[in-house]
Amino acid sequence: MRALPVLGLSLLGLILRFWRLGDLALIGDESYYWLWSRQLEWAYFDHPAGVAVLTWLSTAPGVQGEVGIRWLNALLSAACIPLVYLVGLKMLSQRAGLIAAAAVAFGAPYILTARFVYTDALQLFLMLLNLYFFWRLAKEEPDGVLSYWQSVAFGLSLALLFNTKYSAYLYTLALSAAVLINHRWLLSKRRFWLAVLIAAAGLLPVVAWNAAHEWASFRWQLFHVGFSLTGESSLLRNVYHSLSYLSWPLVILALLGLGRVGRPAEQLLSLVALILLVPVVLSPANSPRNLVNGLVALLLLAGDRWPASMDSRRQRWSAALLGAIFAGIAVYGLGTVINLSEPSAWPSSSAVHDIRRDAAGWRELGADLGAYPEPLFALDYSIASQTWYYSGRPAYTAWPQYQMWGIPPLQDVTIVGLDYLPEEWVTARLVQAFERIRGPLELRYEERGAAKQALVWRAEGLRLDDEAFLLQFDFLTLLDAAR
Repeated sequence: MRALPVLGLSLLGLILRFWRLGDLALIGDESYYWLWSRQLEWAYFDHPAGVAVLTWLSTAPGVQGEVGIRWLNALLSAACIPLVYLVGLKMLSQRAGLIAAAAVAFGAPYILTARFVYTDALQLFLMLLNLYFFWRLAKEEPDGVLSYWQSVAFGLSLALLFNTKYSAYLYTLALSAAVLINHRWLLSKRRFWLAVLIAAAGLLPVVAWNAAHEWASFRWQLFHVGFSLTGESSLLRNVYHSLSYLSWPLVILALLGLGRVGRPAEQLLSLVALILLVPVVLSPANSPRNLVNGLVALLLLAGDRWPASMDSRRQRWSAALLGAIFAGIAVYGLGTVINLSEPSAWPSSSAVHDIRRDAAGWRELGADLGAYPEPLFALDYSIASQTWYYSGRPAYTAWPQYQMWGIPPLQDVTIVGLDYLPEEWVTARLVQAFERIRGPLELRYEERGAAKQALVWRAEGLRLDDEAFLLQFDFLTLLDAAR
């Protein structure tokens, strides 16, 4: 009987993740990761290979279209619902697990990372799995014998986690601190070190790829954060944007988990929250989507502080408050799903409008671009990836990952951009780089309450060498100049 609420939450969460899953075209990151899955490598410029392998597995059965790319990611996200319950049950209490599972099932940001292929659903699944097995190890008596399979499972889940996203490396700082503070006895156990060796082996693909590519990923990640910390975005604006993405009722619930650091389990979860959340809040270059996985730790802590019974008036008021919070979480979660398909008055995550706009019109735009002469060159990696998928023809960009794959000679080229870059400024740059310029042709598309205007130039007779051209039309260079 104890399992029935979890099964019910998992079923409802599964429905929210799969309902009309293929309504929207692929957004930029999804098409980019799909492109990775067609060119499997040990790692990539932006991330390790985990999301590429996930997309490759999702499309391997021959399932076509957007649903074919998304279904496995959505399924992994749904699997996080019973998994977070097990983590809460093992580390804190049954009510902590149930409340956190409900928050993950209905929470708007978890629905978004389920319905669109980002790195986050895979990372969350493996992080929860690793937390579960770590705690099983940590709760053994100091003089007891550690189970072999638990050690292997802990090490293997951490090895796989290293191949999802570089923030996973920050997560290991929380684990390391927990071992040194409360579980130092683990350091004397051989099987714990076996787990460490297995986990360390998971770093080899990423390190090997970076060593072969001048440490491109590591240099980019360091630059990316450093660049953002000196940017123009204010901290308060970044915080507000992040909280709106998460949805306010979910934020209120998470905040109730602050200050719970008495027990070893509370200390570990607080460390996970601190290490994964604070860098994202402080760095405007980090998407608020990066808050989602660290938030789980606070949701578990918040769930544990609610009373187990309703014996007093205060406890009944607490239950009423919890009910009101979850009503808000459910409204935002359901509203997010509804607004992704058809704009409505339901409240939803602030990211929904941007997602709809990113996806709008790409099925038609891709078909139109397929009629233009080769080669196709896009002004950012997102446009290039979507053009490649929906036109069925290779499209290139100055983004470093594309350069690693190889870019053909660009003497005559069709240039594709979107309306967030000033038309006049792009045209002026093209005039400097090419002998003849035609356009831009303006192509406008509307879909599900969102509009997109594509700009297409035909450029002939490149005056620059390829390296100079790519440098001049690098995405970050374009954005800086446009500002």
